[in-house]
Amino acid sequence: MPVSSPPVAAALLLACASCARSAEEWRAGLQGADPSQRGLCALALARVAPADCADAFPQLIELVDGHDEWLAPAARGALARMAPHHVPLLLEHFTVAETASPDARSAVRGALVAAGAAAVDPLRAHLLERSASNPKELGQILADIGPSAVAPLIADLEDRELRRRLSTAWILGRMGGQAASAAPALAQLLEQDESSVARQAALSLAEVAAQDEATRSTLERAFGQRRELADALREALARLCLKRVRLGLDPDAGARLFALGGEAFVPAVEASDADEPRLQAVALRHVQLRYAALALGIAPGPPPARRSTERLRVELDHRNPGTRARAALEIAELGPRAVGCVPALAAHLHDGHAGVALSTRLALLHVVRCVALEHAGRTP
Repeated sequence: MPVSSPPVAAALLLACASCARSAEEWRAGLQGADPSQRGLCALALARVAPADCADAFPQLIELVDGHDEWLAPAARGALARMAPHHVPLLLEHFTVAETASPDARSAVRGALVAAGAAAVDPLRAHLLERSASNPKELGQILADIGPSAVAPLIADLEDRELRRRLSTAWILGRMGGQAASAAPALAQLLEQDESSVARQAALSLAEVAAQDEATRSTLERAFGQRRELADALREALARLCLKRVRLGLDPDAGARLFALGGEAFVPAVEASDADEPRLQAVALRHVQLRYAALALGIAPGPPPARRSTERLRVELDHRNPGTRARAALEIAELGPRAVGCVPALAAHLHDGHAGVALSTRLALLHVVRCVALEHAGRTP
């Protein structure tokens, strides 16, 4: 039976862990001729001496790339165990090793996240290096580390270098509610910093502090004071509105948006048929915003021409995500008359496109609300 068989490998590792061998003996085993023996010695060394097992790193990467159903996950666990003690080694591999496989990069990335607080300062320092070729990847690792990275990142918002402030604001936005304590610092950047940083601060503020009533006030105030940021503030307010709709907060969120910008918040829905992906994404955001207002009982403008429910059901299965989202929107605008479309909408709750899934979910909520109101003898 081959050594890579899970039962045999498990038995060997258990034997390794139970016998009284020193770290140096395991280290010596890394030079053996048998690759299976070298791999098991690397796993054992990472277990008994995680702070002194840098020699095991190449073997652990080989195990990850070996795709063995038992040894590869064990190697990932060993990398995570050694990570707090070997952040520079892991970071160098992640940023310099151009020939690393996707599996190896994924394992090292996971280990850096597992390193937690120990990886925060090295990652922050590397982000400032001009040679950093993957700043967003490194920034996402910081975001995934979570709460232990928040305080140092808030301090970085006061850095003199614009690039540092800009990347830090982006990272905090990726952390969402975990970075809620960064809201005051982001608000200050929005009010006082240069346009590029202020734009990102607005978007991140909507992500980290959606539940805070002060966030809406801050964004609305900036909308009146910094007109050069109008597009970014519209997007930030749209994100905030959608988040608050989903959380069941602020029943006047949609009304406030349309009072601020009117139709500027609702470009033509037909733009979602554009072939260019970025235009589709922008249009989908506005489709969702338009429907968010409908879900709150607020009419954002004249409804589109009515089409048959049969035609709309067909468009729910269209390959274009913009068409699917628009179909969900139009079904919602039929109110209680769309009750027959509920099964078709439900089938798209887990649509592969996140924008379509959100539009469908909101559409279902609106149709159900309208039916409930009609049964209660009230006008939807």
